[in-house]
Amino acid sequence: MRDRARNAILGALVGDAAATGLHWIYDTDEVRRRGGTTPEFQPPAQNPYHARRSVGDFTHYGDHAMVVIESLAERGRLDLDDYRSRMLARFGDPAYDGYLDRATKQLLATGKGADDNQAGCFAKLAPIVARYMDDPERDARLEAAIRVTHDHPQAVACGLAAATAIRAAILGANAHGSVAAAAERGGEAGALARLALEAPADHLAFAKKAGQACPVPQSFPVALHAALTGRDYAASVRATILASGDSAGRLLVTGAIRGATDGVPEAWLARLTDRARIEALLERLLDA
Repeated sequence: MRDRARNAILGALVGDAAATGLHWIYDTDEVRRRGGTTPEFQPPAQNPYHARRSVGDFTHYGDHAMVVIESLAERGRLDLDDYRSRMLARFGDPAYDGYLDRATKQLLATGKGADDNQAGCFAKLAPIVARYMDDPERDARLEAAIRVTHDHPQAVACGLAAATAIRAAILGANAHGSVAAAAERGGEAGALARLALEAPADHLAFAKKAGQACPVPQSFPVALHAALTGRDYAASVRATILASGDSAGRLLVTGAIRGATDGVPEAWLARLTDRARIEALLERLLDA
């Protein structure tokens, strides 16, 4: 289970980095023109959102996930004050060269979570799930962490359902079983997971129908559908990128599920910027 937990976190991180170059391009023809059938790790220089990044770097979502990982590894537990302080320091640094999304801007301005239901709420899930696999207070911890940045009922509901899918994958479920576990939570988030379960296998068609944008009523079912329909980790990530839009946000969930179920290809891990430091932090987190 430890290896699957590690791979869930790495799966989310590598998925985010793989999408950086083509993230937030909504024209699927343009994404395919630039990326072909292997759209991962495209140079981000022409991406206005991430132009100052290099191949192997994260988007702002990956940066957010790293703040959570660093806090968990160094504190040994989920310390919300430490997490919030690190977010303010990281994203409030005048030298920060990444994108600031709405929730982060609100946090910087007020110190409080935003009334925001976008996919950035998924950034914290895999590391917290891995740290608190068997904790009876896991959902309460996750909700509190989600609300640090995304104080919105849909962000909480879909975040908790996504965390349920990730945990099921770490425990040994396949992709279908993981998504089914999310559906069993019921409510709006469960219905969105059920939508992914019952849809035909054509991921691009499903993404265009369900929506390619950031809000979780779109991003959550599309992320689950990619996890369900790819034959392995690489195929699920590629399908997500080729479906365009907020691909990096969706990969925080898709990558975590398929990282746990399949592992992350070594060739993809090798492209991750600062891999050695990241893996050392994960060892500390998982030993906490």
